[in-house]
Amino acid sequence: MAYLHSTGSREMGDIEFEGDPDETQIDFEDDFIALKTGGNQVLVVSGSFVGIGTNDPDNTLHVLSAGTTHIKVESEAGYLAALRIKAGGQTSAYVWVPADTADLRFYVNGADRMHLDNDGKVGIGTTTPDELLTLNAAEPNIQFQEGESDRAKIGINDSDNVVIHQQTSNKHIVFKVNDGGVTREGMRINGAVPEVVVNEGSDSLVDFRVESNNSTHMLFVDGGSDTVGVGTSSPGSALHVNASFATAISGKTSDYTLTGGDHTILVDCSSGNVTLTLPTAVGCAGRMYVIKRIDATNNAANINSAGSEEIEGSTSPASVAALGSLSLQSDNSGWWKMAEYVNPP
Repeated sequence: MAYLHSTGSREMGDIEFEGDPDETQIDFEDDFIALKTGGNQVLVVSGSFVGIGTNDPDNTLHVLSAGTTHIKVESEAGYLAALRIKAGGQTSAYVWVPADTADLRFYVNGADRMHLDNDGKVGIGTTTPDELLTLNAAEPNIQFQEGESDRAKIGINDSDNVVIHQQTSNKHIVFKVNDGGVTREGMRINGAVPEVVVNEGSDSLVDFRVESNNSTHMLFVDGGSDTVGVGTSSPGSALHVNASFATAISGKTSDYTLTGGDHTILVDCSSGNVTLTLPTAVGCAGRMYVIKRIDATNNAANINSAGSEEIEGSTSPASVAALGSLSLQSDNSGWWKMAEYVNPP
């Protein structure tokens, strides 16, 4: 049996399928090979680039499709598998697998933007997510488009155990928790009123508690008894402070009109008479001021009311004797002396 063979280089033109020469070909050109089916160049090798769906590839693998494109990328162990995606003149984005991992990362605009690890955890802005979803950004921002029932809702766990609910028709955001079938509303932010409400309507949750480093009840609202405690879990009055507390204190050597930011005023009349003027008593029912003289001179420390309001039932100024003190409290229409100290002669 004899074989026909040749050695050395051989020149060849295009290869055509004799039954369909115009539609099915292998096209050979200068540094270019194309596989043509159905009259289209579906696979092209141009220089060191390979094109699928394009006869002008500009990358190692360039896939162009007008419809849905399915791409399978694999690599041998120890090597990276990466997919570069670029549209028009936009900056390239990459989907890649770090070496020796089963993780998947999305690389956009110079940084890893999303990371899916092999434990099912997702990181946005971090490549080391420690929760099912970890967000790490200088200014985190999550936007949910309005959907069914004109609302946006975040549900954590498929049974809506924790819900953040935005009602857009009646502007409010509600934080709810479901415990054993009992849904409790923990916090409500209502856009219709300028306030943040905790435990609105005592919806199964009656208390509000804030912890500090050393106290489990640094601030405690007992919803059942309508009492507030500071440093206590069992407030016995409307306000129960189980610790020291401070009020504003300042010194005056000249005439001064008190404000809502004042409480204790130390008056020094050593250089002459000093007149203190009270603000209107209207709108500040219960407000208290303490006026203390710290000099022993014969100069006068006078206290005037606002306009025609009264002090202890009189429109005349009150006075504080040398080294004495006077406490005043508003009843929403005038001022009353609650305590007075006169230095004994």
